[in-house]
Amino acid sequence: MGFRLAALMLAPFAFGTGAYVFAGLLEPMAVDLDVSVPVVGQLQSAFAIASAFGGPALAIATNHVERRRLLIVSLLGLALANAASAMAGVFGTLVVARITAGLVGALTLPVASAIAVSLVGPERRAVALAAVFSGMSFAFLIGIPLGSFVGAAYGWPASFWLATGLAALACVAAIVAIPRIGQLPAPPEGALQAALRPPAKGLLSVTFLSFLATFVSVAFIGPLITALTGLEGGGIGVMQLFIGIGSLIGLPIGARLAQGLGLRALSPLMMVVVVSQLLFTVGLVVDLSKAGSIAFTALTIVAGSGALFALAPIVQSNLAAIAGQAATVAFALNGSVVFFGQGLGAVIGGGVIAEIGLIWTGFAGAGIALATLAVTHRLRAVRVVAP
Repeated sequence: MGFRLAALMLAPFAFGTGAYVFAGLLEPMAVDLDVSVPVVGQLQSAFAIASAFGGPALAIATNHVERRRLLIVSLLGLALANAASAMAGVFGTLVVARITAGLVGALTLPVASAIAVSLVGPERRAVALAAVFSGMSFAFLIGIPLGSFVGAAYGWPASFWLATGLAALACVAAIVAIPRIGQLPAPPEGALQAALRPPAKGLLSVTFLSFLATFVSVAFIGPLITALTGLEGGGIGVMQLFIGIGSLIGLPIGARLAQGLGLRALSPLMMVVVVSQLLFTVGLVVDLSKAGSIAFTALTIVAGSGALFALAPIVQSNLAAIAGQAATVAFALNGSVVFFGQGLGAVIGGGVIAEIGLIWTGFAGAGIALATLAVTHRLRAVRVVAP
């Protein structure tokens, strides 16, 4: 079982790395492609929005397709799209390649999550989902920083070649380690309706708003780290490691909270997101030494990413219980709102930078996170009952 979960973890690892592998290279990419940094940042929006639309649509259309096969095909398509990104010589071509990567890779995380849920009993759902989601953590801890190092050394196309190799590796691992799951019976009310049984909409709102709040600043993590610490190039990659460290801390905490407090844990976790976003703005206005600013930024990143990823096992395990046989669709919807949140967050962040400056991105993100507390408060008393 551990070997199978490790193979499933590689799918989100490859997908997450490919999505943000160039996040620390926005400034050199802008120079090379002859566009501004905020415009290059919108490549993340293009990828995220393509995934947001593609994930649910493909999950509904393929709900009866054997899930191992679906995962393999999705990873293969992701590898090819990342290779096309590496070979793109102009900005317009790169936009098309990133949209394609978002579309074809949209099923990797929901299908891997659905396979993990099918391999364990209900009491182990949160733990299995945390294990799969740790692939995203390792993307931030290893894959994305490695992309920054490789891109800084050999040029930004090399970062996409790295993402290509990781997607191919995940595809091979799925072929070798994952058993055939078989086709699932259709829910009587339809897959989409089953995935949206109450209180699924409230849970999806929490996911959307938490990522929206976070990515107002995190979409521009390269310039933000430089402004906070003075670090550039490989130094940005080192600081990005703390996103992965925070997420690896947050996932097991979220799994424990899902088994203990359940939905009551959502509000305190969102308060941590609020504080972490505020600290980005505080760090830009407070005069600290070089070492102090680096330590302050690292702790802020760890706290914010830890809280964000701790939300995932809580939300996902409850969605699995709600959706039953439509779990893949529920996970795809959750992934969709993640991408919408990321994409819209990048748009808002770009607008904030253009109009009033980078310093205010954290403040704007904190305001959105604070509003999310109204949703988490309403969910406190909800008890999820499986169909």
